[in-house]
Amino acid sequence: MNQNEILALKAEVNTLEKMLESIPAEDILDRASIETRLEVVKGQLSDAVPLEHEPVKAVLTFGGRPVRGSEGILAGFATKALSAFSEAVTAVGASLHATLAPMGPVPNRDQYQMMITGTARGSFGFQMQESSAQLEFDEDSTVAKALEATRSLLDGSIGIDDEQLAEAAADMDQRALDKIRGFVSVLNDNEAVCTLKHGDKSFRFRDSGQVRRSLGRLSAEYLSETEQILPVTFGGAMPHKGSCEFQIEGNKEWLTAKIGPGVEKPDSINDHRGEIVEAKMLVTQAGRGRPRYKLLELPTWPTSEPPPE
Repeated sequence: MNQNEILALKAEVNTLEKMLESIPAEDILDRASIETRLEVVKGQLSDAVPLEHEPVKAVLTFGGRPVRGSEGILAGFATKALSAFSEAVTAVGASLHATLAPMGPVPNRDQYQMMITGTARGSFGFQMQESSAQLEFDEDSTVAKALEATRSLLDGSIGIDDEQLAEAAADMDQRALDKIRGFVSVLNDNEAVCTLKHGDKSFRFRDSGQVRRSLGRLSAEYLSETEQILPVTFGGAMPHKGSCEFQIEGNKEWLTAKIGPGVEKPDSINDHRGEIVEAKMLVTQAGRGRPRYKLLELPTWPTSEPPPE
């Protein structure tokens, strides 16, 4: 049974228990019906076996000036590079669940960290995996999603396609992007390269030129993210897809925005279609490519004026 199914059963238990509290003791038939259903749901919960995934694993290897083949790696560089990579994955993972403040502690950071479990053979590097203490009973862990998002952004940063780069960055907030820039900066400052492998996917900096190119395309000047208040009209929301459609006032083009983790009850957008509101959006743009949008919070909906007396 997956996470959503278990959470749905728990929510039903809470609802049924509240219903019982509101039904008078003399309403025997009504109470019996609710009690029977409550017993069934509790039984399903007790029999549920959460689906645990295998710990997500990754291999991060280095090359360039700080590395001596497969013999060893300069300790100072390895410490900085691993710390910067870990901070990047942590920030990306946390940004998938909450909008991060520019500074201060990362919320629930222990859920997004990885352990070093060994050294990698062939070239010098490290084997890592998520902690067994943070395994989720779902199909995909947040650490897996954070690794894939990080890999995708690095891949877009060495190419020429601004659309690919913007799309990879659109689901991250500014702090997560800064952490990935920080990791690439450590490589650049030490004339190093790296290869990242997880699952069946991999990314590789071939040489220092690619690292410099990545750093330039990830710079705040080239890959910009700004929070903007836009006058928009919503066409509808698709929470199951994590997106909504909208038009910017004065523009007939329909655009798509991702729904950020801070948006509660996105279904309410469908109750206010066609209304002009001010929406707080994260706007991401790479070079001269098309902007990408993420809705950061629900707008304040217009209130209906009472009819004149």
